[in-house]
Amino acid sequence: MCYQLVELYSACRCLYYQHAVDRCAAYGRPGHGIQRRTILVGYACSDHTSHSSGYDYSSYSSQYSDSGYYSGRSSKSSRDHYR
Repeated sequence: MCYQLVELYSACRCLYYQHAVDRCAAYGRPGHGIQRRTILVGYACSDHTSHSSGYDYSSYSSQYSDSGYYSGRSSKSSRDHYR
């Protein structure tokens, strides 16, 4: 089975990144499909973090957090743990 990974922002569900298809031996044959997998990343895209968007994502800030990668919120000790 072929897979494709799609990364979406967790709050607004806008596209962050769409990866190339990971092809299997049956790629291109009739009737063979691609299974898409979705991962939620970050918080909200730049269009939805501005105050002019009309939608208030601040109510979600206590429920959801990003993974800590490339974030100012991640602590030094947690980053050093994986090195």
